[in-house]
Amino acid sequence: MAFQATIKDKKLAVKILTESFQSNPSVLWVVKQDKKINKRIEELSKYAFDTGVRRNGVYISSDKTGVAICYEYNIKKESLADYWSQAKLAFRCIGLNRVVKVLKREAYIKKNRDADNHFLYFWFFGVSNKGKGKNAAKELKDHIFKLSDSKKLPIYLETSVNKNQNVYQRYGFETYYTWEDYGKDVKLWFMKKSV
Repeated sequence: MAFQATIKDKKLAVKILTESFQSNPSVLWVVKQDKKINKRIEELSKYAFDTGVRRNGVYISSDKTGVAICYEYNIKKESLADYWSQAKLAFRCIGLNRVVKVLKREAYIKKNRDADNHFLYFWFFGVSNKGKGKNAAKELKDHIFKLSDSKKLPIYLETSVNKNQNVYQRYGFETYYTWEDYGKDVKLWFMKKSV
């Protein structure tokens, strides 16, 4: 059974996320493309973990090969810790010359979520190569769905991976908006699963 991560699980979770982000088009668009790309992806993974833990929304599969970051959206204002994490992300991952571009993109994405309502935001999901084809993904999916049912909250997410979009549809998500950044060859599917 999946369990809620704490700060002591950071090293494991970051390792899984970093490995699973290596081929994610949206992640690769955000991080600065240079010889430090693997370190930059790791910094993004640390940022995602820290943000998720502050919102009580990081879950790890029982076999410790999968991580999901899913938290209640619109219930917590950003804190000084959030702003500090974002500043570190800008320096260590994105690169100062790209920050404005990334911020504009993130603002556009947020604008296309149901910003006025309370929901679960399924931000990141990753399974290590060792865990692929095993039970980690299903276990985490089931955990998130139970969380949605118990809280009576819909789940929102975005994905830039076509295969994942098809999988999410099989599990009851509907695509409510599609956005394509033609210059960057990145397509995002905005998806929702009702309660």
